[in-house]
Amino acid sequence: MSAQHDYVLKIKNIYNELNPTEKKIADYLLNNIEEVFTLSIQELAEKTGVSEAAWVRFCKLLGYSGLKDFKKAYVMNGLAREKSEAGEEEQLYTDIKGYTSIESIIDNVSLLNGRAISDTQKILDANSVKEAIDVLSKAGKILFLGVGASGLVAQDAAYKFVRIGKNAIAPTDFHMQLTHTYLLGENDVAVIISYSGRTKEMIECLEIAKELGCTVISITKYGKNPIASKADITLFISTPEIEKRSGAMGSRIAQLTVIDILFTGVANKEYENVKDLLTRTSQYTVNHKA
Repeated sequence: MSAQHDYVLKIKNIYNELNPTEKKIADYLLNNIEEVFTLSIQELAEKTGVSEAAWVRFCKLLGYSGLKDFKKAYVMNGLAREKSEAGEEEQLYTDIKGYTSIESIIDNVSLLNGRAISDTQKILDANSVKEAIDVLSKAGKILFLGVGASGLVAQDAAYKFVRIGKNAIAPTDFHMQLTHTYLLGENDVAVIISYSGRTKEMIECLEIAKELGCTVISITKYGKNPIASKADITLFISTPEIEKRSGAMGSRIAQLTVIDILFTGVANKEYENVKDLLTRTSQYTVNHKA
């Protein structure tokens, strides 16, 4: 199976939230990518029945400055070389089905998690990651927020950042989340983790943090959502399309991957200090390991 194109991942993540005009452009890109390279923006507008401005806006929605930038990125990523494989049927994953063997469970779950990581790698913006690492490195306090499975990711993040000397916390009770959010200041950072980007409790915390002048980093699925639209720095994840979803499996793995990237970036930025801290914390816990 060929690697999925970056723009295909992005479109599929946001397709259900697009308006009718945007869906016309999305459908054309998904089904007629070869023609996009042979037609001018004026011709594309005429063929799709939408304006040139709408084409430009849609390209910007996908993270490009315009149609020319989209075409350039497509070629630079080597995606055109996969043209011969375009006829292959894309695998559709499921995390729960009538498995006939333990081996098939191992294979499918492993493929699902691996795909979540590789898809996220394709759409994660390096400039946004760098900006997030810079603000986390300078933060007076870091508040990681999430509910459900995203709350578990928040706890993992706080644990990692505490180990490198950061004042990090990830309360699980919503009342405590609100309390800690109200205690944030302008030099602090709130990292809000929500796959949908629409979790009501997290939106409330985000709005409070913004009112207090705190920098907000969001980790959500790619596309339009209230949390990403209001955050100062947006980091997107992508997970494979699946037939049935029993819970946050692929999305949790993708979120954890982003947290690991941020943690590694901050640790690398402060390597000399962090090296000593990790050595000391390891020494203190070694006697409690069997």
